[in-house]
Parts: sequence; structure tokens; C-alpha cells
Amino acid sequence: MKKTLSVAAAGIVLAALPLLSACAGSPGDPIASARELADAPGWVSTPTGTDCGSVELGQQRTLSKKNLKCLMDASRAGDVGMLTWIQRTTEGDPVPSFVMTAGSGATVASTAAYDTYGQGGWTEYECTDIAALPNCSDGSQ
Repeated sequence: MKKTLSVAAAGIVLAALPLLSACAGSPGDPIASARELADAPGWVSTPTGTDCGSVELGQQRTLSKKNLKCLMDASRAGDVGMLTWIQRTTEGDPVPSFVMTAGSGATVASTAAYDTYGQGGWTEYECTDIAALPNCSDGSQ
């Protein structure tokens, strides 16, 4: 009986290890952690300008009017506007993105460093229309 329980317990622990290791790769604060990655773009590591907040995107992938207005107001004033958001993968892994306005457009940088099934690394895109964020971050604009 003891041997059967030990084998069963060992089986449960072994089955749970992949789940636990997947969770271990996701930081408590993916935005702060991404800023500290060695390969993060300089403007991500050292943000400047107007802070327009941080957002967790839902399935609709939309930013609030308040966030977009902040970015556009900063841009119109000739200042840099900064915004961050987190989008979750199907598995729930965080994919942090960072936006920096520049004139009427913006630069978007995202990292897949915490995506268990992703390629890792950073991608950067130019978005010609701030109002189109976040959907232009996939290179569609």
C-alpha cells in the first residue's frame, strides 16, 4: 500500500512539473522585468516624456480613449508620450508592449521573452496613426 501511494505521489509531482516550470518563467511585473532585459531597446529601458499609463488588454485589443488622448496630446505638444500594455497569449503568458510617440506616429516594441511557446526577443514596428494603437503593432500599418 505504501509503495502504491509513493508511486502515485511521484506520478502527480512529475505531471505537475511542466506546469510549475511554465509559471516560473512569468515575472510578477512583466513591464518592469521587460525594461531590465539585456536586449531591450534603450527607449524602453529608460523611458522619458509623458507617462500615459499601463494597460492589460482584453480580447478586444483596445486602448481607452483616455490613454490614446494622453499619447496624442503629448505628441501635439511636441513631447514624447509613453504607454505600456500587456496582452496575454492563449496560454496566459504576458507579452509586454511599449509605445513611444514621435510626431503624429509612434514606435511600438514588444517582447516575447515570457511567452512559453514564442520565439523570444524583441520586435519593433512603426505605427503611422496613434489612434490605431494597439492594432498597428502587428505590422499591419
